Amino acid sequence: YAALTARAAAGPGPADRAELAALFRTLLANVAGPGRPRLLAYLELQAEAARRPWLSALLDPMASGDFAGFEAAQWSAGLPVTRQRAAAVTLALHAAIPHLLADGPETLAAAGLDDLDRFVRDLLDAVYPTGTTD
Repeated sequence: YAALTARAAAGPGPADRAELAALFRTLLANVAGPGRPRLLAYLELQAEAARRPWLSALLDPMASGDFAGFEAAQWSAGLPVTRQRAAAVTLALHAAIPHLLADGPETLAAAGLDDLDRFVRDLLDAVYPTGTTD
């Protein structure tokens, strides 16, 4: 996950909505796959940071970097980005992580996470309806 987000931030970014959806889908698939141990450790650190402010200060640049990187990717894809829209997409992706790590098939289906392509497409359609130019 960290390598994928770093690569996305370093490169030219997705050229269009389809490439952005593919990037987000790949990131989410990585959560339940090879990135699982790292994401579990990160979630444990976040929980500990709620009890220890000094740890929160260490994690803050990583979390804020996610928001900045995902916003840049949305700009790169040519979407009509606002901070609010970019944050909504990033928060939805972040909210999916614990479900992908811990939930069973019924919960994943209820959340729309049983089909990551559809989840990402529907998320982008909800935040950036087709034809949105404002």
